[in-house]
Amino acid sequence: MQLSVKQYGDSKANQGDIILIHGTGARAEMWQPQIDLLVSLGYRCIVPDLRGHGESHEPQEKTDIHVHMQDLLETLEGLDVRFPAVFAGHSLGSIISIELAHRRPEMFAKILAVSMPGKVPNLTVKTFRLLLGWPYRQIKDTHIHRNLGWRERVLIDTDHFSLSQIVENFAHLNYTKAVPPVTCPVHFTVGRLDVVAPYASVKAMHKIVPNSTFHVIEWAGHNCMDSQTKKFNQWFLEKLKN
Repeated sequence: MQLSVKQYGDSKANQGDIILIHGTGARAEMWQPQIDLLVSLGYRCIVPDLRGHGESHEPQEKTDIHVHMQDLLETLEGLDVRFPAVFAGHSLGSIISIELAHRRPEMFAKILAVSMPGKVPNLTVKTFRLLLGWPYRQIKDTHIHRNLGWRERVLIDTDHFSLSQIVENFAHLNYTKAVPPVTCPVHFTVGRLDVVAPYASVKAMHKIVPNSTFHVIEWAGHNCMDSQTKKFNQWFLEKLKN
């Protein structure tokens, strides 16, 4: 299906195209601090909302990694993207990027894989499943989340079916032993305090992915671009140039 997608910057931007893919319970706007910076430096940013997130429709069908990849391919085919392009993904977005790079290597110049869950801890999965029960519905029905932070508001606004499909179809994945082979450079970064993508599992993926780098952002959790924006942007720009 076609995803809602926003484009920022000139279609003839001299630095090229960057495709930014958000993670679970987020939306395109999560990348705004990076978009503003990248456009000012001459890049064009192409930023989709995954199905059931942001402004994209939720068709209420089984959604695994293959469905997400097909959505992204159908969406990008309708745009004048200059390939190979840089792909930056956060969490689920980084999984989609790695899997798609394995199947369509000609599309990828490099991947910036942010907080990629090599293997989500069981406690994190159980906690998220618990949240999707009574707490999610109660919070959404009473609109309590309107008084919460941006991340929390967007998570609760995300379609319940979309979130449940991600839990059911991605909780079992384990990339710490085997990552789909890719030919482009992969740059991993993760917050030291990340409980969704523990830095040890991200480091394990780095060790088995040729031509990859690994970076830890101190005093940051899963949304490291929020809590340590300056350090994150420095890493992002460094890897764009390398």
